Amino acid sequence: MAELASGRTEVRGAVATGLAVLFGVTGLGSAAVAVALPTIVTDLDVTAGRAALVVSCYSLALAVGSAVFGRLGDIFGIRAPLALGLSVMVAAACAGALAGNLPALIAARTLQGLGAAAVPALTLAAVQALFEGDARARAMATYAGVGATVNALGPVIGAMLVEPLGWRPVVAIPLAALLVMPLLWGDLPTRRQAGATIDAPGAVLVAIAATGAVLALQWATLGPVPALIGLLALVTAAPVAVLRSRRHPDGIVQAALIGDPGARRSLLTAVSLPSAWFGMLVAIPTALTAHGWTGVQIGLLLVPCAALGIVAPRVNGPALVRFGPARGQLLATLGTALALVLATGGVALVSGPLLVLATLLLMLSFGLGQPAMTTLVADSVPVRTRGGALGLLTLVFLMGGSLGAATVGGLGAQIGLAGALLTLVVLPLAAAAAFAPSLRTRR
Repeated sequence: MAELASGRTEVRGAVATGLAVLFGVTGLGSAAVAVALPTIVTDLDVTAGRAALVVSCYSLALAVGSAVFGRLGDIFGIRAPLALGLSVMVAAACAGALAGNLPALIAARTLQGLGAAAVPALTLAAVQALFEGDARARAMATYAGVGATVNALGPVIGAMLVEPLGWRPVVAIPLAALLVMPLLWGDLPTRRQAGATIDAPGAVLVAIAATGAVLALQWATLGPVPALIGLLALVTAAPVAVLRSRRHPDGIVQAALIGDPGARRSLLTAVSLPSAWFGMLVAIPTALTAHGWTGVQIGLLLVPCAALGIVAPRVNGPALVRFGPARGQLLATLGTALALVLATGGVALVSGPLLVLATLLLMLSFGLGQPAMTTLVADSVPVRTRGGALGLLTLVFLMGGSLGAATVGGLGAQIGLAGALLTLVVLPLAAAAAFAPSLRTRR
């Protein structure tokens, strides 16, 4: 695509913001419902463990569907698959809000997750298609910052809705996507990539691996047997999917992505950033609630973080242009590790200022790291299969979020929330170590 004309820059900047809002809504749909789980337990007369399936099944479907929708964007263009996914997401959200029992709610949330899977992969692909050069770096910084802001507001919005209105309006939050999609419709790419195929066997392998990962991460909720089955599925299907790329280089798992060192390292970033983000979103409200903080007080604690997400692109966009995607990820993962250390201290000391500082630093790191890793992955594969590669990156990203939430939720009772948060530091430090050699290069 040719370089953006100057007269279209502001319009396309608004498109990047709209795409980011759609991305944020998918994460918000999970974070907000997590806040409503105690109310669901009471209203539907179920156990807390069973009610947690409302969140985990959504997360599973979201992860599994991401790689498939990314490839559909290559085959049919971005607009049609994104519209399909949003339609399914909104219809399922309405069904979930009207559900009269837990099985119906879980089924609706699973379907909602499948539809929502179109959003993160295809909005990322849309930004990559609509922008080039430095404009793309700035657009990706906007996408990451605004998307993270909307995501961070999930617990706040969930708490504000559930107290006066109950859990049903919280489940229906994705209807907000209907307000955004018409504003983006005319700018969404429709170009089909010649030679792109769905790769059904590869998609099945990825789905099995992703399902296994989610089951393994839900040890504390589902018990040891499903978790062990999930772990077995993961360690069996994932290597086969990777090895299969040698014979099918343009499959769901692409040989170009696996063979590119920068892209492989970016997968570490894709795990570490969301694991820290979701780990903190679980640990901070839980710790503060245990010390008598109200939902409103906790929400106010996250307001500076949300506000920073709006202005952060003005910092992260130029930073990404200056440092490049490799060194950008090095800075982002080091910042993420420091944010986790600060959050550990804030949770241990119940210190609001420390927690605010931790969330602000994580927001800046997230806003730099996500566009940096996306750029490296997108540039590692041919344009005709870029959507599929970004879909796979999104799947890894979502798995990282599940890992962070599961680590804090599972280990928090054994070693404390502060200790559980601290264990997550190993992930961004590993990613930083992988990108440390980039200091010796110019970009």
